[in-house]
Amino acid sequence: MDYREIAKELLGKKAELKNAYASLGDELTMLENEKYSVKRCMCDTSVAKGGGSRYEEYITNLIYMTDNTGFRRRVVKRELDMIETGMAVLDDYEKDLLETFFVKKLKKAPEVLSEKWYKERSQIYADRSSALIKFTRAVYGVIHL
Repeated sequence: MDYREIAKELLGKKAELKNAYASLGDELTMLENEKYSVKRCMCDTSVAKGGGSRYEEYITNLIYMTDNTGFRRRVVKRELDMIETGMAVLDDYEKDLLETFFVKKLKKAPEVLSEKWYKERSQIYADRSSALIKFTRAVYGVIHL
């Protein structure tokens, strides 16, 4: 198993993960507010599917959705933390390489980077490869398995 490919996929999801983390936070806040915004106890006589009242079903579903959303947000946070851990071991040049190639996915990444850092195209690719190896080793501990 080549962990560099997994690292590329992880870097490619960085923007989506940041957006998901923010939206899951908003959803969690909304669910918490809804859970605690009950003004009075609703005593209905109608029985829900499982034998409880509709109000009990409503509260139970809110609790389930809150827990589920919290779990999904922790999973997203874990992946964002993995990216930050990998980026922490890189210098600015290496971070720029990985951001440009794998996060932003620019079509003319080598040209942009060679103009910015005054390096040849072949050197950009060699440095990208070594930066990806450093990132992968920092996140997963291994390159190949």
